[in-house]
Amino acid sequence: MDATILEIVEQEGMARDIAEMAHDLAQDGHHATADMLRTMSRRRRVIGMELRANLAVLKAGDHEAAGDGE
Repeated sequence: MDATILEIVEQEGMARDIAEMAHDLAQDGHHATADMLRTMSRRRRVIGMELRANLAVLKAGDHEAAGDGE
């Protein structure tokens, strides 16, 4: 689970950084590059959401294994 949490933090951090770059580029008139970076940022956010879902499944499995699932 710790590795999953670290990966979530990494993906969300990269998404934020890429989105900031996209914003800056759009302000400078580089709209095509900004659009590409926004797409990359969105993909990182989706990966982060997928990882959060995986983490929830892992946590639920731990509760059930410990007998806390009822």
